[in-house]
Amino acid sequence: MNLDIFSGLPRYVRLTVYTQIRRLLTTGLFNYEDQEDIAQDLLLFYLKKFYEVPDVDEALVVHALKQYASVMIRTRYRRRDYLHSSIEERELDEECSFFKQDNNFDAKSDVLRIYAQCNEKERKIVQLIMDGETIAEISRKLGTHKQIIYRFLKKMKKFLQDV
Repeated sequence: MNLDIFSGLPRYVRLTVYTQIRRLLTTGLFNYEDQEDIAQDLLLFYLKKFYEVPDVDEALVVHALKQYASVMIRTRYRRRDYLHSSIEERELDEECSFFKQDNNFDAKSDVLRIYAQCNEKERKIVQLIMDGETIAEISRKLGTHKQIIYRFLKKMKKFLQDV
């Protein structure tokens, strides 16, 4: 990492940035190659928000940098190229599009087998998929997180493979 990027900044800012880099690297969402990008993002946030403010409280700066690092975690977690959200809704909808085919007898029997294995909330998900709803629409209608629907679809896919 280029240490010159900290020139002219207070020592507590440098220490806080290092601490947050270490924190972010331990999450598994970031890797060693992201270290310089993380430092630049945190410093840019600091410069935009606090550099021109006279007599800024150190605790406020440290807290704000920690909060911004938390935002970076949430943002990275939701990015499409990250493992937990790498399957786009269109792909999931295409995978489940066999529910919507009226003339496919095998698909109907699969739906009935799945429906028999589901709890009440999962049955609602299956019904909404059959009605042509997208993952986002299902999430909004049921008031659940998309990850729950993704997990159910993975479970359903595994069930069909095992049968």
